[in-house]
Amino acid sequence: MKQLDPKTLRKAFGSYMTGVTVITAMSNEGKPVGFTANSFTSVSLDPPLLLVCPAKSLSSFDVFANCEHFAVNILSEDQQNISNIFAGSKDERFSQIEWHKDEYGNPIIKGALTHFSCKTDRNLDAGDHHLLIGEVLDFSSREGYGLGYASGGYFSLALEREAAEISTQEKHVNVGVIIEHNGKILLSQKDGKATLPSTTTDDNTNAVSTIQQFLADSNIDVQLGAVFSIYENTKTNTNYIFYRATAQSADPKGLGEYISIDSISEQHFITPAMSSMMTRYATENKNGLYGVYVGQEEHGNVH
Repeated sequence: MKQLDPKTLRKAFGSYMTGVTVITAMSNEGKPVGFTANSFTSVSLDPPLLLVCPAKSLSSFDVFANCEHFAVNILSEDQQNISNIFAGSKDERFSQIEWHKDEYGNPIIKGALTHFSCKTDRNLDAGDHHLLIGEVLDFSSREGYGLGYASGGYFSLALEREAAEISTQEKHVNVGVIIEHNGKILLSQKDGKATLPSTTTDDNTNAVSTIQQFLADSNIDVQLGAVFSIYENTKTNTNYIFYRATAQSADPKGLGEYISIDSISEQHFITPAMSSMMTRYATENKNGLYGVYVGQEEHGNVH
C-alpha cells in the first residue's frame, strides 16, 4: 500500500470548501467545552441525525467521547474571531464570547447562524478521530450567510458577491492575484518597484472571469482561491480586487519571479496600499488564517 504523506493529505482534504462550526458540550464538572470543526455532515432527516468528528488530540476529547448531549453552532460570516478562539487558545474560551445554555445544558453561541441541540446516538472510533453521531432534538436558524473555509483561509459568500457586483457595476476594475507556490509569491517589477499580476475588467466580464481569463492567457496553472482585498482609491475613483491563488508549479510563465514570503517586508511595492496588503498577507500566511479587507486604500476593515 502506498505510504501517504499526512501533511500533503491534510492539505488535500483542506481544498474542500466547507462551513465552520463550533461543537460544544458540558463536562461532568459543569464546565463548558468546545472546539472549531469543519467536519460537519447532515446524515438523515428521519430520524434527524448529524455527524461531527472530534479529534483524539483535543484537550476536551474525553468529554465528547462520553457525552450524552452536545450542540453544533454554525458560525455566521462575521464570527471568524470565535472560530479562531475555539481553534486556538485552550483556556477560558467561553469567557471571551457571549453564550447561553439550551434546555439540555449545551452551550449555545450567541449570533450563530444555526444551532442544533443533539442527543448522542452513536460514538464510533475512526483512526485519530471519533465519529460522533447526534440525534437532533431541537434547532434554530436565521437568515444570513455562514462563515466559509477552504485551503487554509476563511471566505465570505457575501463579500465574494460584493466583489462580483463591484466588477460589474464599475467600469475598468483592477483585478489582481496573489499567487503562492511553496512558501513563495509571484512578483514582477514595474518602474523599479514590486507589483502583483493584474489586469482590468471590461464592460462585459466580472472580476472572477477576468482574472481566470488572464491566468489562462498567461498559460500558468493556478488554482484561484478566495477574495483577499477589496478597496477603492478615492483619488482616482478606481476599485481594486485581489484574490489568493496557488500555483501548481514554480514556472512563473513570464509573469515575474517567485520570492520568499519572508522577504515581503524587504520589497518596495508600487503603492502604499499594495505594501500594506502584502504585509497583512505575510502575517496571515504565518498564522494560516486569512481574512478579507474591505474599504479604501488607507482605511477599512478585515473581516
